[in-house]
Amino acid sequence: MTRRFHTAFAFSLLLILSACTPSPNQGSTASNTSGAPAIPAEAQCLAKSPWLEYGEGLQASSASSIPTAAASSGVNSVPACDGNSNFLFGAAKADITGPAGGKIHMGNESPENYSAGIYMRQYARSFVVVSPCNNKRVVLAITDTGMLFESVRKAVLNLIAADPELAPFYNQENIMMNATHTHSTPGGQAHFTAFNALRFGHDTQTFDITVAGLFKSIKDAHQNLLTNPDSGQILLNQGELTGANKNRAIPAYMQNSDVERALYLDKDGNDVDTPRLMTLLKFVQNDGYEIGSMNWFGVHPTSDAISSYGLGAIPISGDNKGYAAYLFERFKTAQNPNFVSAFMQAEEGDSFTQMWFDDDQKRAEQDAVLPPNEPNAVTVANGQKQLLKALTLYANASDAINGPVDYRFGYVQMDQVEVTDQVVLESLIHPAELDATPKRTCNPAMGVSFPAAGHGAQPGEQGQFTEAGITCSDPDAAQLAADEFRALTNGNVPASLFAATVGCNAGVGPDLLNLSCHAEKPILLIFGPPLNASATVVPFQLFRIGNLAIVGLPWEITTMAGRRIRQTLIDVLKTDGVDYVVINGLSNDYVSYLTTREEYALQMYESASNQFGPWSLAAVQQETRRLALDMVNATSTAAGPTPPVTSPQLYQVQPSQGTDQPNGNAFGDALLQPNESYQPGDTVRVDFQSSGPNSDLKTDSSFLFVEHKTATDSWEIIYRDADPETTYNWRPDNPAPQSSPSSSHIAEILWRIPRNTQPGTYRIRFEGVANQALSLMPYEGSSKEFEIAGPVTDCP
Repeated sequence: MTRRFHTAFAFSLLLILSACTPSPNQGSTASNTSGAPAIPAEAQCLAKSPWLEYGEGLQASSASSIPTAAASSGVNSVPACDGNSNFLFGAAKADITGPAGGKIHMGNESPENYSAGIYMRQYARSFVVVSPCNNKRVVLAITDTGMLFESVRKAVLNLIAADPELAPFYNQENIMMNATHTHSTPGGQAHFTAFNALRFGHDTQTFDITVAGLFKSIKDAHQNLLTNPDSGQILLNQGELTGANKNRAIPAYMQNSDVERALYLDKDGNDVDTPRLMTLLKFVQNDGYEIGSMNWFGVHPTSDAISSYGLGAIPISGDNKGYAAYLFERFKTAQNPNFVSAFMQAEEGDSFTQMWFDDDQKRAEQDAVLPPNEPNAVTVANGQKQLLKALTLYANASDAINGPVDYRFGYVQMDQVEVTDQVVLESLIHPAELDATPKRTCNPAMGVSFPAAGHGAQPGEQGQFTEAGITCSDPDAAQLAADEFRALTNGNVPASLFAATVGCNAGVGPDLLNLSCHAEKPILLIFGPPLNASATVVPFQLFRIGNLAIVGLPWEITTMAGRRIRQTLIDVLKTDGVDYVVINGLSNDYVSYLTTREEYALQMYESASNQFGPWSLAAVQQETRRLALDMVNATSTAAGPTPPVTSPQLYQVQPSQGTDQPNGNAFGDALLQPNESYQPGDTVRVDFQSSGPNSDLKTDSSFLFVEHKTATDSWEIIYRDADPETTYNWRPDNPAPQSSPSSSHIAEILWRIPRNTQPGTYRIRFEGVANQALSLMPYEGSSKEFEIAGPVTDCP
């Protein structure tokens, strides 16, 4: 087998500033390897980054941060695979960057939050893993998108079923699709109105590029496995990462019992109220060739929302996880140009990156020490924390995964589950006043505090649109808040979704809509029947890769809810050689949040967004336990109800882009030229007369190119719009481009010059495609040349 390598040029180094000693947390990475973990050579500059100071000092290390191997016996379900550590694997990624001009992003639920250029490109990343001992395989795929809807999943599965090369190997049972949950990428991929209404409907262009890229990544991963069929090992490592996530719903977390919370304390005796464990897999063939890396860490990728852009127009971005994944891959380019790094999503439901949201003074102090020339400062700071932890775990990984590959999959009618599993029932420890008999799920509905949004509003505080923590203890206040929100939406939310009343007295008389079981939740929006604005038939999936189990669930899961699910599963799976369980949140579909019964009672944003009511978590524990028992007992899993065949309930009606007008200039003209010279650390800005970005998404290419003049007077590309050293800010002539097309556009290009950039001559080039009535016209333009000279440091 032959492989081609190329040398990474000097300009493809990571954007990390220097002149700071490693922080104590990052320099002494927790790990399950023996001895002190080494920081890999390629991360030495990263370990000195001042960005790592963001969040430092906020959290002490956990008293017991690294779980011990849980297995109580070997593999009984597949005896031939007991002790097996030999696997086949392939990985690939594909560009899924959506329309960068005026498309409302998915996640922040505001029509004012739309795409306005590109900070980083979006990617789909896929891994295929095969165990020769039982000839089973699984696919793990992740997208830099807000959610992974059933509509996208079904479209990809249909493409796979129609592909004669893939169809014999892959189907819905052994493919798990997941989203990072970045809030800075275009939405509209769903079929259901609940997730398209504030995006003015289903967006075919965004849907198509997501489906095509996700399918391509899976097919290419399969091809790469065939091309490089050498077997190898999958090495596992785990470590605690502090200062990288903060619980935004602490009062809700504190509703959980003292006894349970006492199991999760730091060394100072404080609650560990976020999921701080990173679990990493390293894929390396027996000849030492490194294929890729995958890790799980629970945190919201909403860092861009606290950038200089705020909740307004934001360039497309993979946020903190996209940043970390892309730069991990760039570190490995010299060894393997096709190396893939996936930063998977875990139980991030109540965890975000606004580390000082509840301390204005400390936040100001932290913001003051962040380098000033980065518009997405918290994205970079949090992305670097995750990146350094992943690189360190990767360099020190030595624990080989062992056992079979296996999987179980089934659908559940989530609005009609009654919890009857005695093991689950006996595990519940909520106060008696929160109890109910029977314990059943409800018709999906959202509470009055759902529009408070997940920005950290505490009970009684005003959130984005409503107060957090509104419960049925004051139905008049709940009704008032609901009426005010209805008026505030100004028709953007279909009137049919609103509940006639908040429903706090729904238990009086016949409960025809199955809403009385929502308990403390005053109902604002009804998502289930008869409107069917969200899914009620929900996918559940369980993988095992050796002694690691991966549960795929379509919820955003809070910290304590995730712990309960993990314990439920490990109690079953440890009898069959499984040591560890990770949660793959936002998988295969999206049905909002999953909280504990205790957290639900407070009705903060997360529990107001718990669609199926107070017993949802117990129902999920029951159904995932069923999958685990089937796996351990080597029995098949019932397919469950068939989900309905869906089509978009609401289409976008406005055109994706109007006819482009150059406003008296030529497309590609440089309207603002760069200075004649810069120093490393400066920011270069060039403005081009451009077209709108939606006529050609520049898939697998770029709108912008930073170029260096070589000794032969030719130009070499050193950065593209995928690189976070650059930003393409789209400036239309229309103040509301998300609701009506624009005709004249400016492309503002920024290049933040790394501090180790060598002296020389540079330029910035822009490419676009103009929509000219009945034709599309490609064009390009270049800035004048400029010089970079001045002090050069060892680190970027």
